[in-house]
Amino acid sequence: ATFRSALDRMNEYDDFVFVASSAAFYEWVEKSDPAMFAEIQQRVKEGRWGIVGGWWIEPDCNIPSGESFARHSLYGQRYFKDKFGITASTGFNIDSFGHAATLPQILAKSRIKNYVFLRPGPHEMKLPGRLFRWQAADGSQVTAFEIPFTYCTWGNDLQEHAIRCAGEMKDPIDEFMSFYGVGNHGGGPTIANIESIKRMEADPETPFHLLFSTPDTFFDTVREKGWQLPLVNTELQHHASGCYAAHSGIKRWNRQAENRLMMAEKFSSVAAWQGMLDYPQDFQHAWKQVLFNQFHDIMAGTSLEIAYEDARDAIGEAMSI
Repeated sequence: ATFRSALDRMNEYDDFVFVASSAAFYEWVEKSDPAMFAEIQQRVKEGRWGIVGGWWIEPDCNIPSGESFARHSLYGQRYFKDKFGITASTGFNIDSFGHAATLPQILAKSRIKNYVFLRPGPHEMKLPGRLFRWQAADGSQVTAFEIPFTYCTWGNDLQEHAIRCAGEMKDPIDEFMSFYGVGNHGGGPTIANIESIKRMEADPETPFHLLFSTPDTFFDTVREKGWQLPLVNTELQHHASGCYAAHSGIKRWNRQAENRLMMAEKFSSVAAWQGMLDYPQDFQHAWKQVLFNQFHDIMAGTSLEIAYEDARDAIGEAMSI
């Protein structure tokens, strides 16, 4: 419904641009509504639908193993390349509850050069600014942006939200991203949202310009302007620490599945190399079951109880494979 709404807004507004992550969602649409999927492919080709993230979903960024993060990139970027002819340049984990210090290395090796996040907020971790270079221990870097205040808006008029976001710009930074639209329960940008943006842009009293854009365009502009950005070389923590003591089952199942899959693939590789066994073709499906259930709310223990019955069964299938 969110993707349908975004496509409808594009038909109504020639300059409207939409952004979405998570290859898993696109795969659902491809299978359930091929006609709508073709519309999305066309809008991506036109540059009006931004592909971000490059991962299977937006996972918890603390619990999964390094191999899992690599698989998110492998299967996510491979899907986007196959279906849209592009790979994502901007990492996009906007609701994850913290971010491991190893991620810039994994992102950089996955052709991702930018990163967008929300948590931890300023009250949880002091950062040198909303925009900075984030570096892993091996020296790999991505340009990171901390979303101000929220990744979604519940109100219809965005004037107050836009003014608050613009107030976060610090000299000489004169470009900024403001995220908006109905989030969490879906819907995306509304007609009222878009009309309020157009009204602000047309008002000579508005102290800034607004345009519909993508994170990729923002980061490209940052590089063109050549700002000297501060360096952060640590993990981004802490948010919602209590989640990591919640629902031990999902965390245990996840680690068991990760370990069994890695072990199975290694032994299968040796067996195939020795001519003892054809290499199995169902590991990708097994990994996708594990990766989907690393979604930040599922993995961190903040989903509804019934979600964990589905997660148990899906991860169980992966372990069975």
